[in-house]
Amino acid sequence: MEKRNDYLIKALEKARKEFKELKKSGKNNFFKTAGGKAHEYSTLNDVFTACRDALMNNDLNIMYNLSYNEGMNFLTTTLHHVSSGQKETSTSILGNAQMTSQALGSAITYMRRYHIQAMLNLEGDFEDDGNIASQKPAPKKQTTAEIIDDNIGGLELWQK
Repeated sequence: MEKRNDYLIKALEKARKEFKELKKSGKNNFFKTAGGKAHEYSTLNDVFTACRDALMNNDLNIMYNLSYNEGMNFLTTTLHHVSSGQKETSTSILGNAQMTSQALGSAITYMRRYHIQAMLNLEGDFEDDGNIASQKPAPKKQTTAEIIDDNIGGLELWQK
């Protein structure tokens, strides 16, 4: 039997027309723009402020569930269409049992934000086509002696 989600999809499309502008009030000083400004992103609160009323007005609800299995912590986000019972879920690994409570809490907040942005097709960060995630680490800056050594094949030749 095929899983139905037609009521969920229709309600979500209607809700999306009512979403407010998605603000970017979060600042990440460890990740800067080319101009040196802190990277701005949508916080979890920004995401819910933009969509909470529209979801409720269209009989949609979001639920989160934490689980633990075989040494790993998981977060499952479920988008429900309340009246039909139709739902879509997304599950991600948060980390292993050795995580501190603070690290687990940060992972939960982070994945809650990314799950719901993906499920609602919200753009809460700038799009870089995956370039940052796939970048090779910047090469180590070489000293003048190392550059000469690489080009001549040994500093001892240069020093004689």
